[in-house]
Amino acid sequence: MTWINDLIAVYDRNQEWVGKPKLVQEEDSKTGRPEKNAVLLPLSHTTVKAQYEITISETGELVKAVPVDEQKRTTIIPATIDANSRTSKAVPYPVHDKFQYVARDYQDYVSLKTTQNEAYYSYLRQLSDFVNSVDGQAFKPIYEYLKHHDLIHDLIEQGTFTAAGVKGKRPEKKDLAVFVRFKVAGEKDFWQDPEAFAHWDHYYQDRLNQEEMHGISYATGLSDQVLTGRHPGAIRYPGDKAKLISSNDSQNYTYRGRFLAPEEVVGLSYCDSQKAHLALKWLIELQSISIDGQIFLVWGVNEECTLKSVFWGNVKPKNDQPNTDLSMAEQFQKAFWRGNKVKPHDRVYLMELDAATPGRLGILNYRSMDAQTYFDRLVSWFEGMQLSRCYDQKDHVWNPSLRQMIEAVYGTTGSDKILKNALSRVIQAMLDGQALPPDLQRQLYVKASHPLSFKADSSPKWQTVCLTTAAVWKHKAKGRFKMELDRQETDRSYLFGRLLAVADIVEQGVLDVKEKENAQQAPGSNNKLDKRRATNARRYMATFAQRPATTWKNIYLRLLPYLRQSRAQFKAQKEFDQIMGLMGKDAMVDQPLDGTFLLGYSHQRNAWFKKATENEEEK
Repeated sequence: MTWINDLIAVYDRNQEWVGKPKLVQEEDSKTGRPEKNAVLLPLSHTTVKAQYEITISETGELVKAVPVDEQKRTTIIPATIDANSRTSKAVPYPVHDKFQYVARDYQDYVSLKTTQNEAYYSYLRQLSDFVNSVDGQAFKPIYEYLKHHDLIHDLIEQGTFTAAGVKGKRPEKKDLAVFVRFKVAGEKDFWQDPEAFAHWDHYYQDRLNQEEMHGISYATGLSDQVLTGRHPGAIRYPGDKAKLISSNDSQNYTYRGRFLAPEEVVGLSYCDSQKAHLALKWLIELQSISIDGQIFLVWGVNEECTLKSVFWGNVKPKNDQPNTDLSMAEQFQKAFWRGNKVKPHDRVYLMELDAATPGRLGILNYRSMDAQTYFDRLVSWFEGMQLSRCYDQKDHVWNPSLRQMIEAVYGTTGSDKILKNALSRVIQAMLDGQALPPDLQRQLYVKASHPLSFKADSSPKWQTVCLTTAAVWKHKAKGRFKMELDRQETDRSYLFGRLLAVADIVEQGVLDVKEKENAQQAPGSNNKLDKRRATNARRYMATFAQRPATTWKNIYLRLLPYLRQSRAQFKAQKEFDQIMGLMGKDAMVDQPLDGTFLLGYSHQRNAWFKKATENEEEK
């Protein structure tokens, strides 16, 4: 019951957010992205999309009815256990519901199999019990109106259905298959009123106390609790039928074989179940990542360092100024903690959810760890992959986000099933303080060492895959390599990568000059030089990784004509001499290189262009 207790604690700690929207995504008119809010629901409530809002006077008469704007349709409504789980059976919500339930004259517009609208009379009986109680007095005008008036007829006369394009004619079934919400004139909207929330919850729990079985709740250990075997759905998104806890299959093997009845398996109180599920639903809306229905969620931490922000790679210090003297750990600590120290008893919780079938939601992984360990693992992961990149004439700190890393392995068109499984494995490695799984390392290495397999419009581009691979191998080395070029590093693969980078830069520089000259001589021509040719260093990179000594001789011989034409000939030869001086006697052999050669390659390129920018030298 650990995860249930942890979620109950979330609900109890956030009582001030009950019924209040919390902004998750701002509206963006340029992209058409709508505003999104997350709401921690009151107990015994759910949310629906209401398309019509009907105002009733205190005397039970229709005042007005208006269509609800798209952005304002989300409505918190009272709910029962049965209504939350209804399918084809007519089970009404207590107050707000569809026309089928709230309109006495619904059968005049939609043919029904029965002689009367059973849904309406079930709704009216339930609402009558509520409004005749002490808690339901505020809802009595709604009951009086719906009992004595034909709702659909009144709305047609008023012209409310104009928005649906049916003014002057009978509404069709699809026009009536929508939710309606009610309010009383002069009173606060029920879906925004904490008192209304409390009144329904008190009434409903009192009713359950009389009707349902009592026993020990396994979550809290308290006795004489109102137990329930029916638990909320719609956890991942509205309309989600998958449940975390269910026992509706009495014919097969859900619980039979060991137990005679589901109550023998576990006892969970209604209140505990509501708190845990509603807290989980809220957290998913707030800060989860969803890939093909699989949910990745971390909570218990600052907003700036949730898994969602780490996945997208947008965790940055408030003052994002390039500063190579400031360690990555310090930057992340400032971004995560806003200068505050983490308390020793603070905890962080990780949960992964997925549905194997439409009705069964499973917890694939759940763990809790102290906040200090969580932050240390995140900082260690990203600091270990930190590289220096020079662009826009400035030095920048760069490391791949989780999303960039997975896309580098599988591309942006990989199947959702593969991507979500990969993300799960990467998260586990990160929080366990381990390197990227070996098979993902191999795939990265193979892709990065085959630059010609990338097209011009490939996503991600080869340069990004190459840098990501370099970052992964830097992290794998556990602090051995620096963020920038190390001219004293003697690792064989690192040195071969440096050689390849200088050869690539020199040849590309000459090709760029020829391309410019050609363009000036024949503007708009369709010359072959207009299409950038890959350098020999990149053409032979895959072979170079397997047989570096032999391949380097071929690359160098092909480079000599370009070297003589290059304006950076002296600088390049000086780099070659310095690198070869670090090579050991046994280094120049055809033993395959590991991914460290891509780190040396990336470091050398960045150092070359950084120095050229600083000294205003031409490549």
